[in-house]
Amino acid sequence: MNNNNYMEGIESKFHSSGDIFALRFNEGLVFLEVDNWEQTKYAPHSNVDEAPAGGSSGFTRIEDDDDDDILHVDKKKQKVIHGAIGHSPAVLRRYTNYPESENRLRKLPNIGAPVPGDDYGYVDGGDAPYQEPTDIEELYIPPGVHLDFNFYNTDTEAHKPILNIVVRVYDINPIDPTTESGRQAAKRVVAPGSPMPIANVGSLDSQARYQLGSSWGVEPISERRVRNL
Repeated sequence: MNNNNYMEGIESKFHSSGDIFALRFNEGLVFLEVDNWEQTKYAPHSNVDEAPAGGSSGFTRIEDDDDDDILHVDKKKQKVIHGAIGHSPAVLRRYTNYPESENRLRKLPNIGAPVPGDDYGYVDGGDAPYQEPTDIEELYIPPGVHLDFNFYNTDTEAHKPILNIVVRVYDINPIDPTTESGRQAAKRVVAPGSPMPIANVGSLDSQARYQLGSSWGVEPISERRVRNL
């Protein structure tokens, strides 16, 4: 298990109307204000392949009974998914690609991306318990991006992953930092010690490319430029 003494239940991290946060894309930061939100819970969710003893389920999206990706927003929408996943049994290790097939979350510098079964780069049912999904793998997902997941079984008998997926879907208003009000909002987000989060669209060292300019009406901006506005 990846020990972390600072884990919180994901619901304590959710935003409300009027809150501001930023997403970090490959090209820079995009600032967003929450307009409205809707919270959804998928539990128990068992539409995931079984992991054999000492083996893995294989990387796959998390889909509903209609084969729709639960953690996906259509590209043209002004929405962001914020949430986390708890799973059982605890012996299963969950490896995450964000975006799918590209960027393994929780990889370590100079070691490379973990493969299912490696003793790093995963969360298990202790880190992310079914009863209360935690922020150990907190996800902010903009439109047009898919994730996929693989469950590796450390046990001597097969197990089917059972998931508790808790998400809040935000209707967002993109903030233009070149306007006076937008500049002030953006500078509050990047200020040292700001409680307004900057979330990676991917991992800390590799984010997805931004493809939402036509639908969101704003372009990414570097943190340095925001500070100098």
